[in-house]
Amino acid sequence: MMPRMSEPLYGTPRESRPPLGPLSPLLDRSSTAAQPDADTLRAVGEARTAGAFYQRMGHPNLREFESLVAEREGTDGAVGFASGMAAISATLSAHLSAGDRVLVAEEIYGGTQAFSTHDLPRFGVTVERFSSLKLDQLRAALATDGPGIKMVVFESPINPTLRLCDIRAITALAREHGATTLFDCTFAPPPIQRVADLGVDLIAHSATKFFGGHSDVLAGVVAGPHALLEPIEIFRRHTGGVLAPDPAWLLLRSFLTLDLRLTAQQQNAAAVAAGLAELVAAGEIASVTYPGLPDHPDRELFEAQMTGGGAMLAFEVHGGVERARAVLDGLQVIARAASLGGVETLATIPAFTTHVTLTPEQRAAAGIPEGLVRVAVGLEEPGRLLEDLLAAIRRTA
Repeated sequence: MMPRMSEPLYGTPRESRPPLGPLSPLLDRSSTAAQPDADTLRAVGEARTAGAFYQRMGHPNLREFESLVAEREGTDGAVGFASGMAAISATLSAHLSAGDRVLVAEEIYGGTQAFSTHDLPRFGVTVERFSSLKLDQLRAALATDGPGIKMVVFESPINPTLRLCDIRAITALAREHGATTLFDCTFAPPPIQRVADLGVDLIAHSATKFFGGHSDVLAGVVAGPHALLEPIEIFRRHTGGVLAPDPAWLLLRSFLTLDLRLTAQQQNAAAVAAGLAELVAAGEIASVTYPGLPDHPDRELFEAQMTGGGAMLAFEVHGGVERARAVLDGLQVIARAASLGGVETLATIPAFTTHVTLTPEQRAAAGIPEGLVRVAVGLEEPGRLLEDLLAAIRRTA
């Protein structure tokens, strides 16, 4: 058994302090650090005390980033990783053992689904599915006989359909049955959503996306209470998925503009979604889904748990995946790419990228039409973005 650390080996919220010294954080690439004496070397090496020791156990740039995330989420701390999937897989691996049962939403990011269904069962974990849009399925799964559910994994807004699930109700049901909740908050980070206030236990982000914001970082992070974060940090230390200094430093840079970027991207996304809604009314496309639209199917949940519509939208074209392919190929301004959260607007077909590992039947079960196009709206002029989409849609009609 490893000695219990006297203080966290990850970032925690810091007291507010006035700016002093260099305004740009220093980049510390040191892979190891000298200690003043043998006893200190042992104490840090055994993780009984925090401090510079070896980069795999954390480093100054990483802890600064983790602290910023913990402050923003309102949690005890945060643990940073080399990618979003490293954060998700480490969290599941740290908290699940052979014989445990985990509930994973049907409506979940494709990478999370792949790890849950392909890898966890190899280690004796029973993976069960439920629709996060149907609370009766969750109730039934939590109430079944046998070993209790250890963890419930879900997200909202849902990738890529932009539907919303009832976060407060799901977390309450899970807590009632002793299950921990793991929530992917990548699509709508604070201040758009503050899910710790809604009862979520562990909050994961692909920091590559809005936290990075410039399409030049690969990173992940999970935030939550100390009791749940400590096993995750230990797993990170054992397996080596720590976030390196350079991307951590870039994330520190990006946090300075996060609120400004989110505000502008939400305004742009709302304008583009409203324009596409006119095409739905005219019969030119099948549907458009954006949480901020008045006719969003989960409007009450939007008003209860979000402060804005976010920067993501999705629309379905008539003609299925081949028409969607033609529309995507017809774009002249919007980039064809699978990520999101950067200053550039990106469009993708989920059946080709984020959910390509799913069968058509699995995508249908998750509510993903084959002709769905997902758009991550950036900082370009919204009229220009809408013109690009309209031209591509009409050119392929």
